[in-house]
Amino acid sequence: MQPVIPEQETDNNYTAGPGSIIVGSVAAFIMIAATAMFMPSLGPEAEFGLCISVPTYMLSPVLEYGLNTLLIVFAIIIAFLINKKHSFVRSTETILPTAMAVILASNPVNISYLGSPVVMLIVNLVCLDIIMKAYNSENATTSMFAVATYLSLGSMVQYAFLLLMFVYPIMAMMAKILRVKEIVAFVMGLVAPYWVALGFGLISFSDFRMPHILVNLPNADGNFLIMVFASLGMLALTGLIMTLNNAMLIYAGNMRVRTFNNMINFLGFCCAIFMIVDFDNFGAYASSFCFAVSVQISNFFVMRRIPQSPVWFWGLLSLFIAFFFFMLIESLIS
Repeated sequence: MQPVIPEQETDNNYTAGPGSIIVGSVAAFIMIAATAMFMPSLGPEAEFGLCISVPTYMLSPVLEYGLNTLLIVFAIIIAFLINKKHSFVRSTETILPTAMAVILASNPVNISYLGSPVVMLIVNLVCLDIIMKAYNSENATTSMFAVATYLSLGSMVQYAFLLLMFVYPIMAMMAKILRVKEIVAFVMGLVAPYWVALGFGLISFSDFRMPHILVNLPNADGNFLIMVFASLGMLALTGLIMTLNNAMLIYAGNMRVRTFNNMINFLGFCCAIFMIVDFDNFGAYASSFCFAVSVQISNFFVMRRIPQSPVWFWGLLSLFIAFFFFMLIESLIS
């Protein structure tokens, strides 16, 4: 196994070519269908924000699963396009979409209800794109205002977005765009949606409330939940191993690519911490965490010339698929 220069694409084009994305898509849709038919939902009764609560089960189960599947596909396409633009994974092949599809579908928390997990992933992808485009720019006030506005809008219906408000200023610091004027723009972006909503009478001060704690835990069998957490734990261990293995090769690359990977790693690390700290609402952060690990798995195979690369790549993804079927069996016999 030999490393390759980070600025060059590996010749492992067969790692995740057209055949792999087809296999990955089929595997993902099978897992989504199995989740819809046989597994308990991991969604809370409602999504709680600072001033609005939205019932989780407003639509029929078929429509909810269908819409959530479309959102997952949309998120994977966004990640692929952002990577083509910013090259945080040094490959234009389909290794990142393949890894994302399998990993997202392998944990029911990402797919068992239409709500914050995939929505937060899409918001994070959009915000990452904004920060990456503004990298090292002399004036990033518009970018910081836009990021803060998205997070503020999200916090109205899901308080998990509040924690991300502390993440993106640090990421902006990594991207060398955090100055006094950007901090002011970020604060204004946080305030603006609430100011407008109050001004137009869409919400009132009486609607504001503290986040609901310990009411979002899904109503599922204890053993099934343990397996869901074990799957996320295995994903965290995989992400840690991949990140440590990739660190030196990414460090040897150019500053821009290194910064973008550090930002994604930081987002994934924060989401892992938030899943522990905000345990009752862990699902909100799960999809974004899966994306961060998918990036590191993709980088591991892109930056090395590995003999029989597809075997190792699919061998790793098969671990998560196998864990999914253990969860499926548990849900069927419980």
